[in-house]
Amino acid sequence: MQIEMTPNRFEGWAVVEIFGHVKEVGFVTTQYFGTTCLFQIDVPELPEREFVLQRPEYTNDAEGNQRWTPVGAKVRRAAVPARSRLIGPGAVYSMTPCTEETARVAIEELIRRSLILLEMPKDRQMQMLPGETAVPASHVETYKCCGGDSEVGHTEECEEYETEVDVEVEESIAQDGHELERPAPPRD
Repeated sequence: MQIEMTPNRFEGWAVVEIFGHVKEVGFVTTQYFGTTCLFQIDVPELPEREFVLQRPEYTNDAEGNQRWTPVGAKVRRAAVPARSRLIGPGAVYSMTPCTEETARVAIEELIRRSLILLEMPKDRQMQMLPGETAVPASHVETYKCCGGDSEVGHTEECEEYETEVDVEVEESIAQDGHELERPAPPRD
């Protein structure tokens, strides 16, 4: 009597959690090298793209400075090339099969890429969370020079148009005893 053993295989999109608090998301296949079994995780290329922030995040401006950027700002994410990773079954904590669409959303969230600020929202409202603003309404002041205010800024016709008013607003808020709480910038 001859017993044929067909090795089990997995092939599909999945979120793979690896010991050491590491996650990989991609198309997973089972590879055999002799008697050794490995999972190959192919992470697709992420093209450069522009989008509008759905939650506030740190971005880099044209000079490379990091700043806290509100919801509604237009940003660009750099491209990331495709890659593959082979891992042994002993390193896998869990593997969660999912659809390609779900995997691609998870990849966008998981792979940290610097955001380049392209355009602030038209109203320049520094909305941190739904319903919360960085500048309390009581701290909005109107400028005599052009009719602009501390939330929107100076009008284009004004001499002070290029001046950043955020520093003045934050200083006036700090003088009143209110502090702006912002998370620390990410470390690359």
